Amino acid sequence: MLKAIFFDMDGVIYDSMGHHSIAWNKAFAALGHDFPLEQVYMNEGRTGSSTVQMFYKEKVGRLATEEEIANIYTQKSEFFESMPIPVPFDEIKALMERLKNAQIAIWVVTGSAQEQLLDGLCSDFPGLVEKEKIVSAKDVKHGKPHPEPYLMALRKSGFGAHEVVVLENAPLGVESAKAAGIYTIAINTGILADEILWRAGADVVVRKVSEVEDMIFQLK
Repeated sequence: MLKAIFFDMDGVIYDSMGHHSIAWNKAFAALGHDFPLEQVYMNEGRTGSSTVQMFYKEKVGRLATEEEIANIYTQKSEFFESMPIPVPFDEIKALMERLKNAQIAIWVVTGSAQEQLLDGLCSDFPGLVEKEKIVSAKDVKHGKPHPEPYLMALRKSGFGAHEVVVLENAPLGVESAKAAGIYTIAINTGILADEILWRAGADVVVRKVSEVEDMIFQLK
């Protein structure tokens, strides 16, 4: 029986991935490096430090120092926070309200440490999202695609993998959820082809939240 939905945040709850991709692009460009927008989407779900390390290993040929990581992530955060505050996707709140009425628990599992969004979750979704039911980059050592974020959510929630459905939008997030043994619905709200999400292991790929709702309640 379905007992909980684990929501990814960026690209599932908030229409924020465009902001993140531009912010990462500008942060690396300030240091003379190119981080294309598609590559940002492909690496969505990593922690900030993991994203910087991935870039340095692939493009610079070495690991980034702690100072370099902090510098780039600070710049990325400043660019992100200078843009308009991202808004939730249409229909997300209605879906959460229906889940609550059906006594299905709502958890958020995100690779982000972006304070602007994390702080806004509970105020944007009062009575629906609770602070103690959020797993962020601050709670794990290994970000997505490692299964730790979703395994952490399972441990904290007390639910078994067979009692949960994950809503993700990114290939690394899908890989993370599937590695944790959880049925995963991918909502493709970004610029990547559906095939990339299928290859990552998604059980279902859809384009809109409205397509998810009936699936969830059929599982219940």
